[in-house]
Amino acid sequence: MKRFIYFIAAMALLAACQEKGLPTAEEASDADSIYSYDFIKMHFVKEPERCLGLIDTAEMKGTMTQDSCNMMRSYVYNTGMQDRKQGRHYMRLVLDREGLDKTSDVYISTLDAYSTLCMTEGKAEETLNAALEGIELARQRGFKRQEASFYATAGSAMELQRPGSGEAYLRKAIDIIRSMDDAGAQPKASYYMSLLAQRLGENKKYAEGAQVCRERLAFIDEMEQKGIKMPAGYYEKQRGGAYCVLACCEAELGHMDEARRAAESYEKTSYAKTRSGQFNILPYYVKTGNKARVEQLSERQEELRQQDDTISEIYRTLFINKANLYKALGDYRHAFEATTRASVIQDSIMARERDSKAEEYEVKFKTQEAEMALKEKEASERIHLIIIIALVTILVLAALLLWRIIVDRHRLNERNRDLYVTIQQMLEKEKEAEEALEEIPETALSSTQQLYQRIVRLMKEQKPYTDSNMNRESMALMLGTNYNLVADAIRECTKGQSIGDFIEDWRLRHAAQMLVKTNESIGVIMEDSGFVSRSHFNTSFRERFKMTPSEYRKAIR
Repeated sequence: MKRFIYFIAAMALLAACQEKGLPTAEEASDADSIYSYDFIKMHFVKEPERCLGLIDTAEMKGTMTQDSCNMMRSYVYNTGMQDRKQGRHYMRLVLDREGLDKTSDVYISTLDAYSTLCMTEGKAEETLNAALEGIELARQRGFKRQEASFYATAGSAMELQRPGSGEAYLRKAIDIIRSMDDAGAQPKASYYMSLLAQRLGENKKYAEGAQVCRERLAFIDEMEQKGIKMPAGYYEKQRGGAYCVLACCEAELGHMDEARRAAESYEKTSYAKTRSGQFNILPYYVKTGNKARVEQLSERQEELRQQDDTISEIYRTLFINKANLYKALGDYRHAFEATTRASVIQDSIMARERDSKAEEYEVKFKTQEAEMALKEKEASERIHLIIIIALVTILVLAALLLWRIIVDRHRLNERNRDLYVTIQQMLEKEKEAEEALEEIPETALSSTQQLYQRIVRLMKEQKPYTDSNMNRESMALMLGTNYNLVADAIRECTKGQSIGDFIEDWRLRHAAQMLVKTNESIGVIMEDSGFVSRSHFNTSFRERFKMTPSEYRKAIR
């Protein structure tokens, strides 16, 4: 996160000082115009060495004050030549000079650049102090742009110290710019919105981040509709940046359709096809786990960077970002390789920049390398310990689970055996009741009981229930009577059973006997007992005997 903030801060300083166009000295209307603040500011990024000479001459000729010259030197070194040490030196010359009016333009502008530099270096406390001072000075002078800039820098510094603490300052920066009746200042509001959305996303306030992105898109449309003229591609770039963050926030919220639409909208912008803009969507593809797309963009990014100086801070940052991407995808092998590449580039940068502090840097690097090795060793040992603990835990849990399964199975078998005994006793009582009925002389029985006696004898001797087509009509036909009389006899002598329930009861008793006395499959037993549907058989058997056919068979073995 911090590296990203540093990069944004550096780009902000660059954007604040760089403008398009490169007029030559011959094109200047006045010979002294090339020694002016405006001319040098236009060229210090592309021609830093030439601009240093122009600044020296301007100071000697008196076309710029000493403080203005030192301020411009700080811009040249810091942004044009990427020499932060020298840039800081000249900024301090301005800020520390006794007698300089702190409400002057040069002091406030230098303080603005200095706070941005401190932010780039990750010095949150120093950044915050400078930004808070700048807020007060800019307010006194009525410099709305600078006041907003200081609020944004202060908010970013607060975020470094404690995530979430700087959001109010970033919102204040946006409000100040949007309240200005100055079309030229409005683009800053879009930039500050991008900072706020990034912070909200990093603070996991994804809903708020998505809302800021939508507000930013609406604001960009409003700027364009008002006809505010900006460099070619500006609006597409702003929309692309907003869609990138919106896609990530929506993905974090689980709104995958909205996230996908935002990503597609980004891909449609011309900014998505530019060298600098095509890689901003990487975090979205990392979040959605699109490893193929991440690797494709990362490789393309590396190919483009190889066209430039490969021993540079920018190229090293590329591999750091790749390492972070692979880490987010859980691909630690590639993350380690990218980190190693970044370390190699860092070594090369250090070798190229050897100066009076070369020995000191070398010692620091070796110390850092040793610390990394120690941390890796400690991490490896921790991983091994975690693995051992995890394995032991898994074994213990597996043993407990196995023990629980065995105990539960034993209890189930015991319960089923007890239930089986109860069932046998119940069936035996039913059998005894039927036999007792048969022993009673017919003369002592009512006509209904006599009919029921015939029904029981029929079921025992002919087993008509094994025919799946047997019903009340066929039973009545076999008995030579009508089914209403059969139904009355069964209902009276069985305490309310219907003919269907009576037939199914005999089928279930028959199936239970076969489960005990034969080794036939349950499917065969089901068919031999007169059942057609396996599911109906299982359900009826369970309702009758409180266990499945398989459990019933196991209970006796």
